[in-house]
Amino acid sequence: MRRNAIGLLGIALVAFTLACSADAPAPTPPNGGGGTPRITPGAASPLQIRLFTSNANPTAGNCSLVQAIVSLNGANVPDGTGVAFSTDFGVFQQNGQSVVSVTTQNSAAVTAICSASAGLANVRASATVAGQTGSATIAISFQPSAQSAPFFSSCSPSFASNAGGDTVTLNGGRFFGSPATTRVTFTAAGVTREALVTDLTATSVTVRTPAFPEAISPSVPVTMTLTLGTNTASPVVLTIPNCFAFGTAAGNVPTITAILPATGTKSGNTRVTIVGSGFSAPLQVFFGGVEAQVLSISYNQIIVLTPPVIAGGPVTVGTPIDVRVHEVTSGTDGILAGAYRYTTPLAITSVGANEQRVDNPFQQVTIFGQGFESPVAVSLAGITATVISVSSTEILVLPGNPALSACTDLSGPVTVTNINTGETVSGSVFRYLVQQTGPVITGVSPGAGTANSVITITGGNFAGSGSTGSGRVISVSIGGRGASFTVLSDKLRSRAAWPRRRQGPGKSWNVSLRLRFTGEPAALRRGGGFASPPRG
Repeated sequence: MRRNAIGLLGIALVAFTLACSADAPAPTPPNGGGGTPRITPGAASPLQIRLFTSNANPTAGNCSLVQAIVSLNGANVPDGTGVAFSTDFGVFQQNGQSVVSVTTQNSAAVTAICSASAGLANVRASATVAGQTGSATIAISFQPSAQSAPFFSSCSPSFASNAGGDTVTLNGGRFFGSPATTRVTFTAAGVTREALVTDLTATSVTVRTPAFPEAISPSVPVTMTLTLGTNTASPVVLTIPNCFAFGTAAGNVPTITAILPATGTKSGNTRVTIVGSGFSAPLQVFFGGVEAQVLSISYNQIIVLTPPVIAGGPVTVGTPIDVRVHEVTSGTDGILAGAYRYTTPLAITSVGANEQRVDNPFQQVTIFGQGFESPVAVSLAGITATVISVSSTEILVLPGNPALSACTDLSGPVTVTNINTGETVSGSVFRYLVQQTGPVITGVSPGAGTANSVITITGGNFAGSGSTGSGRVISVSIGGRGASFTVLSDKLRSRAAWPRRRQGPGKSWNVSLRLRFTGEPAALRRGGGFASPPRG
């Protein structure tokens, strides 16, 4: 057999890869005439969950606040009760995933659903208290473009008898199609029925209400779903949860059910949605005795701008205050005690453990500041972090795994978002240390040999730091051809194979390493060493 000598030139050619994968739900297209998005109350159970949203039809690329109000036998559940949220489209702002767990405060648990694309998200909330389980679902329809998408603004009237047959007009803009290609459904008391569409213009849809004998309470909230263009490949769906109610008697006493958001900065001017029933103009809204600016009124919903906190006034920062709706004509009031709380402005003052190597287990990061309100969303250098605990001045998080494609450090600001209010602040810098973790080849011995001869490659960062570095080197090539290898701390033992192009004796070839971090599929363990896994 002819034997050719192969010269070995020690040059490190390193490719870094670090990837985190999570199963993501496939986007759900807007429904046409088939399925019906709706809010569904929990099954008949002592534990009841009611879901509310600040915007049922957000534009793609934005988020919408979702609040779950949980009660057991008609009373508030204890603070700290866990509520599990899930969605079949989009992700939750806290963690960038399709599931999240949030604890209650004053019987309410808050999250935010986000989507970069248009589609229908069915958000489900469930909880178990004292052996009792309840659940509810709300539909959030992400619209393709704020400039071109149809939108809803109000309905008139906002209250009617459960006998049906009443005329209701849905007001908005950019409506299209005809009554024959438009569908409107009403969901109340867990039942969904279709209304008769009698007229459609660019700014209004007129329907005749279906009968709802199940709506026997004085006021039963209705979720309406408006679908435009049912004869097209991409019909547009608008969800309308807080506009209309069925009842056996006209409600003239205001009742407040939920406040979204339930916190805001002391400077005021926070846009707040008050959900309830029996609202009619003219009315006034007070936060702790200070009047707010009313923007809009419907039977089930009021939108206001909060007043600022004035030094020496009746409202103090951090103390829960009552929200009161006063109807001027009837003189009646609706009050939700301790429903709102003013906070200090959001700020980041410093960050601990803000530089971490990517080849070691990540350490917890402490963010110091003020105005933090659970739930929060945190990102470090643009990578979503896992929130461990939140107080008004301190947040504890665990860094997320970045996807790296180069041997350079990844750095960026620390960003905190109070999900309840949408207030966001960035400060300090977090750095994922990549460059110093790369392998370095300092020598190859022997420097010449034949095919299948054993060589030793010396250097550093081959095995990583501690057990977490196992399997970092995934391949060795000599002259472009793969070679078997064994990692021994700062040494790497390899068996040379024939290069792809055979050359005469004395030809020099590059020695190349490919590296991957923990979090990628590990190399195959064989006899305490490591063999390169098959390439995918």
